[in-house]
Amino acid sequence: MPNLTLNTATGTVVFSYIISTPGKTSAAHIEPDLPTVLFLHPVYLGKIIFHQQFEDRKLRRFNLIGLDFRCHAQTKGRAGPGYGREVAAKDVALFMSTLRIPQYHLFGMSMGGCIALQTAILFPSAVLSIFIVSSLPLTESLDVGEGRQEIYDYWAEGVTRGESMTPDSSLSDAMTGCLQLSVNGSPSEVFNAIVRASMPTMTQQWGLDSLDDFRTISVDFFTLRKPYTLEALRNIACPVYMVHCAADVAYEILTTNEVADFLRKAGVSVEVAQIADAAHFGAITHPKQVNHLLHQFILSVCRQRPPPIPEQVDSPFAEELEAVGWDCDSDSDDDY
Repeated sequence: MPNLTLNTATGTVVFSYIISTPGKTSAAHIEPDLPTVLFLHPVYLGKIIFHQQFEDRKLRRFNLIGLDFRCHAQTKGRAGPGYGREVAAKDVALFMSTLRIPQYHLFGMSMGGCIALQTAILFPSAVLSIFIVSSLPLTESLDVGEGRQEIYDYWAEGVTRGESMTPDSSLSDAMTGCLQLSVNGSPSEVFNAIVRASMPTMTQQWGLDSLDDFRTISVDFFTLRKPYTLEALRNIACPVYMVHCAADVAYEILTTNEVADFLRKAGVSVEVAQIADAAHFGAITHPKQVNHLLHQFILSVCRQRPPPIPEQVDSPFAEELEAVGWDCDSDSDDDY
């Protein structure tokens, strides 16, 4: 997959990304007459988490772009002290402007949703709409923050001891915590394949020399966040659609509604929906429902008529998943 080297205010970062258009699985450029949706992933996993969005024929009516954040997946670059939603949002804006894409729609899941809102705050003329799955609350609760710290502690212990990923290792305990947070401890076949495909880059990204970066992106990013101010939220000039996942073990719908109400108070147009039985990473556990809502939302905010739905599309991540044993023909995720 292509890389883009950017000289950011906090150092050089080589961002890994993918562009898929209606006619191309991996394209060098977007189709300029079509809406462009940039996908912003949650913590731990990179853009591969959106495999089921990139293989959706209706969504592939649009330009879809996946991006790996700092210290995630195939992107190379340090997070550094102070890395949070503002630095990440500036990364997003610099990345898109370097690709010469002046306006775009944002899809963000969990951490990605937080970064999407911040991007719209800092660069309101660039962001045309925001679609969020599993919004972070205004501030992280003590118990969820402790859970994130526990995952980090297990991982750091395993790395410090030089462990491999065995069932009784601290690394395995860390992964168990990740699975509980993301999919309630019950991963689907495709999610298991995504984790297997991601494991080599996880161990490379969060090794002994980069544990500080791992703590920054997986704990501090969440626990050191301060609530948005009304003044900041008033900068958002686009509609926001928020999807709460009803089986989310970290956040209740109350927290999503609190964020939505705060946005409305700032004059932002907001709609909230809920998907029954969906876990925190709802885009992977309930892709059909999420994709349908996203498709309808993009159509509602776009003036131009979209092209016909492609007869066949391929996910840019399929080959990577098949390499770790995933069989798309026998995938049972429709019944997840």
